[in-house]
Amino acid sequence: MPRAFEWTYACAKVRFGPGAVEALRGYLHGYKRVYLVMGRRAAAESGALADVRPLLDSLGIEYGVYDQVVPNPPSSLADDLAARVSRFSAEAIIAIGGGSTIDTAKVAAAIAANGGSSLDYLYGRRRATRCLPLFVINLTHGTGSEVNRYANMTDVSTGDKLGNEVCYPTASFDDPRYTLSMPLEEVLCTSFDALYHAYEAATTAGSSPLAQALAEEAVRRIAEYLPLAASNPKDENARYWLMYASMLAGVAIDLSPTNIIHLFENMLSGLVPSLPHGCGLALIGPPLVPLVHSASPEPSTRLLRILDPNVRSPEDAGAALARFVKHVGFSRRLSDYGVGKDIVREAVRRAFKNPVVAERLRNRLSGVQLDEQRVLQLLLSAV
Repeated sequence: MPRAFEWTYACAKVRFGPGAVEALRGYLHGYKRVYLVMGRRAAAESGALADVRPLLDSLGIEYGVYDQVVPNPPSSLADDLAARVSRFSAEAIIAIGGGSTIDTAKVAAAIAANGGSSLDYLYGRRRATRCLPLFVINLTHGTGSEVNRYANMTDVSTGDKLGNEVCYPTASFDDPRYTLSMPLEEVLCTSFDALYHAYEAATTAGSSPLAQALAEEAVRRIAEYLPLAASNPKDENARYWLMYASMLAGVAIDLSPTNIIHLFENMLSGLVPSLPHGCGLALIGPPLVPLVHSASPEPSTRLLRILDPNVRSPEDAGAALARFVKHVGFSRRLSDYGVGKDIVREAVRRAFKNPVVAERLRNRLSGVQLDEQRVLQLLLSAV
């Protein structure tokens, strides 16, 4: 196992590697009341909660617990959490989980410090000038939310899922041991999320050489280590490098945002929350990638040749991604998650109608005019 290390990105302090969470102790001196945020099972099953509770007890810190976070979380969760945090007079939030938990905690931390509602931040109507201190114990290797400023939630008033910049964590802790309890499908699908973070950050209009370099390293690590993790889910070394790749991809999208694949998938998983985000990306990515490749052929070719040296055309690009996800053992379709053709039609309609999403669709690919009917036909092939 490579050793643990520390680094700083933006204003987030990151501790990475085995035993990372012990460094949380140094950040919590002086706090008297904190709030723990998690889902219903992962914090306990991973062993992270069992490490955090004694640490808090040893420091004499009182804590409340919010364990209601669900995948593809509705915006109402952040509003509810913020209200509980305020009533408890919590001085900080500790999020223990993957992207859904971290994103819910980010939005709640912004509300608790600045007022407003979750939708104010998701739609950019309000900016967080400060946030309640937020400490993140990451349990997956997919979202990269532990290092960047973005949060994604579903607008409960419309059913549209979207993301916006909210706040950076104060400090984050990435320990690959906590990912070993993940079910195989979650291992695959969170890694697909990181893969598409990297690919889209590198191909979005205006992407920088730095974002592209981080993306390329992330794709190399995923290409090498996801097959190993899929064949041996207890391989901690493979998890180390998948978590590392996810972290790099999380920084890449902070520097250069995702584009149409994430935008359309967010609409799908907003409508059908049981669709795991990364699985949705793996399914709609291959039919949409030719459009992305046409807009940014050079970075697209460079990244996808890591998966398949023979990539030359837009069609090759989509096929390379489809073969990779099949190679690691993922062979589902949208319909396996209850996503039928009518839901795809509604997701595409909503994407072009939502003002925030529609603007991003217009601006994130160079020289490509998206046609609603063309996009619909491409996505229907994934049902």
